[in-house]
Amino acid sequence: MKKTGIIFTVLLPFVLAGCLSLERAPSAPESGEGVSLVGLYRLRELDPLQISLLGIPQEKEMQAVIDERGNITLPYIEEPVPAAGLTTSELEREIQRIYTEGKIYRGITVNVQAHAKIYYMEGEVRNPTEYMLNRRITLLQAIAAASGYTEYANKGKVSITRNGQVMWFNAKHIEKHPELDIPVEAGDRIKVSRSWY
Repeated sequence: MKKTGIIFTVLLPFVLAGCLSLERAPSAPESGEGVSLVGLYRLRELDPLQISLLGIPQEKEMQAVIDERGNITLPYIEEPVPAAGLTTSELEREIQRIYTEGKIYRGITVNVQAHAKIYYMEGEVRNPTEYMLNRRITLLQAIAAASGYTEYANKGKVSITRNGQVMWFNAKHIEKHPELDIPVEAGDRIKVSRSWY
C-alpha cells in the first residue's frame, strides 16, 4: 500500500452488548443479540480515533471521537462523516470516496488499523493467561480459546470483572441458549470458579 494517504489508527473499546446477571441486575439481552454482534468490530458512538493525514502538502495528525450522532469531522470536508455502524474497512472506503469525489485529493489511499486489546482468562481453564482481543468474541469463545474447562470447573459460576464491577454468568445455561452469550471487552478478567464437589 502506498505511503501517501490517510492512516487511521483506531483506538477503540469493545462494545458490551448486554449481560445476563450483574450485581446491579440489568435485563438480559434479547434473543440473538449476542450472536449478531460477534465478528468484525463495528464502530460506535464515543469511540476514540487517532488520525494521520500523510502525503499531502500540509501533513496533519489529530485525534477525534465519534460523536453521539455517530459522526466524525475531517479536514476540508464540510459535512460530518458517518462512522458509527461501519467496520474499519467500510470507513476506509467511505473516506477515500469522499476525498476523491470531492476532488480534494487525487489518488488518495486510506488505511484504517485497529489496535489489538487484551483480556485475561483465570481460574479453572486449561490455559489461564492473557489473550489478544483483535476481533469481537463472546464469553464462550473466550473460554474455548483458553483450551476449555479443567475437570474441576464450575460452569455455573463464571465471572467477568469489568471496570471494577463483577458480573456473574451461568456458562452451562448459555451453552443451551447461545443467544444469551455476550461479547468480551478489552481489559475483562474472566474467571471460571472451582467446583468443590
